[in-house]
Amino acid sequence: MGNLTRRTETHPAIEIIDKISEIEGQDPSELPPLYNTVDPDSLERLAESTKIQFEYMGHNITVENGTISIDE
Repeated sequence: MGNLTRRTETHPAIEIIDKISEIEGQDPSELPPLYNTVDPDSLERLAESTKIQFEYMGHNITVENGTISIDE
């Protein structure tokens, strides 16, 4: 599959959930809680200054300098 890169303008956790729900064809409320994988508050605080990588729902996600990349 492809790779999505997107500059975040809202809370990174919301952007990630929205895009994963779109990729998976599910309502965001049907997805497992992101906080089981990564702390959303820490993600927001560190997104602009640190590279963060994690896996969620089988997708590799990187957040770096406010940009979210999702390996579809």
